[in-house]
Amino acid sequence: MKQLIIGCSAFFMVMLTSSCNSTKSVDSAPVTGTEWELSTINGSAPIADEFNNGLPTINFTTDNKVNGKGGCNGYSGTYTLTDKGALTLGPLMSTKMFCPGGGENKYMAALQKANTTKVADGKLMLMNGTEEVLVFTKK
Repeated sequence: MKQLIIGCSAFFMVMLTSSCNSTKSVDSAPVTGTEWELSTINGSAPIADEFNNGLPTINFTTDNKVNGKGGCNGYSGTYTLTDKGALTLGPLMSTKMFCPGGGENKYMAALQKANTTKVADGKLMLMNGTEEVLVFTKK
C-alpha cells in the first residue's frame, strides 16, 4: 500500500512539473487568412495620394510568412507571434520600383517598429509596446 501511495505521488509530481514547463501554442488564427488594408499610420489616416498603387496591405499565413503591398512595391518575409501577442517581423524583402510620394517609406518604417499585435472589433493593430503604429481593417 505504501509503494502504491509513493508511486501515485511520484506520478502526480511528474505530471504537475511537466505541465508547468509546457509552452502554449500560438493561436494566430485571428491574423491569418485575411488580407488587411491600412486604415491608420502613426495615429492618422493615410493620405491616399502618397501611395500611387493603393493603400498598403498585409497578409499573415499560417506557415509564419508575411507579405503585402507597401503602396507601390510588394514585400514579403517571415514573422513569429507569441501567445502574448509579441510580434517579430523579418527579415523583409521588397521589390525596388521607383515610387513617387513618401507614403511607402513611412509605412515600411512603421512596420519595422511593430513588436506587438492585437485584433479587436475587426481591426488588426500593430503596435510598438502600447503605442499603435499601424491599424488595418479587413479588405
